[in-house]
Amino acid sequence: MKQQTLLKLTAIGFTAMVLAGCKDTETASYKAEQALGAKDFESAYNIASSAIESGAGDKEMFRSKAIALLGLGEYEQAESTFLQAFACSNGFVDRTDIDNSYYMAVAQFKKGDHAAARSTLDSIIALRPKDDGAYYLRGKVELAMGERESALSDFDQTVTLAPDNYDRYVGIYEELHSRGYDTEASSYLEKAMSAGSKLSDYNKGVLEYYMGSYTDARNDLENARKKSDNENLTLYLGKTYEALGDDGYAMSIYEEFVRLNPGSGRIYDQLASCQIKKGDLEGALTTIEAGLSLGNGDGMQGLMFNRVVAYELSYDFKSAKKAMDEYLQLYPDDETAIRENVFLSSR
Repeated sequence: MKQQTLLKLTAIGFTAMVLAGCKDTETASYKAEQALGAKDFESAYNIASSAIESGAGDKEMFRSKAIALLGLGEYEQAESTFLQAFACSNGFVDRTDIDNSYYMAVAQFKKGDHAAARSTLDSIIALRPKDDGAYYLRGKVELAMGERESALSDFDQTVTLAPDNYDRYVGIYEELHSRGYDTEASSYLEKAMSAGSKLSDYNKGVLEYYMGSYTDARNDLENARKKSDNENLTLYLGKTYEALGDDGYAMSIYEEFVRLNPGSGRIYDQLASCQIKKGDLEGALTTIEAGLSLGNGDGMQGLMFNRVVAYELSYDFKSAKKAMDEYLQLYPDDETAIRENVFLSSR
């Protein structure tokens, strides 16, 4: 009888331990997801890493760690961690596996392994032939590989599958414009303007900004702002005022937004650019450090490069060189930075 009681108590204790372990895993997973949602990649990485080290390394935990590494700019480690997440699968490809593949393609693209990124995206498209995002990213990869016709074909497929996703048109425009394909880039803006008769004030304003119709863009974006405000709207409205020559008002828009939303790296970056343009280098460096302290991926590259520029214009070449070395560790393929580094090395 005592033995049966002991066995029951042991079984109950074991069950309680398993349940507690599951609960701890669920709690860690929830906390990691919350941190990722807030773009607090450092915290998400620490939470996921601790859980994995304690033996709770399931697919979701490796996924959280990998996404955090991607946000922190650690692309090599992100790719290997996504591979660990895949190793936790049961042999059946589910939605999480495909989403992880998409993130891994981003990591491969960011670290310059374009062939691997395209191969990953080929696999995604084979499984999800109507995934407009996969075609869009593959187009970006193909452009980077110098395969213009393939990229245009994928971009066309992107807007065919998602004709009302105006952010896609803008993204395609930016990619083509950045590589000198201005005629092709402009054609996507025209397609966007004719794609829908019910463009929102925001979408119309963004398209008008890129088409150079700054007064119309300002009016439409101001109308959009009356209904709601967000990071993208603030960014485009401020840039429109900059294009119209009103840098002071643009800066007031950025400053007000980061006062109410201190987690926006892109707005810090744009504000710093304005301050540099106006010669307020000390103010720019203060803004840059505030933005970099956020520790997330949005705007980080621009902030880090602007830090180099601000130090250089302040004739603090030692700090500029140190900032450039840190920048090139994360973005070694930036040709502009490589050329600038040659100049800094001679100072």
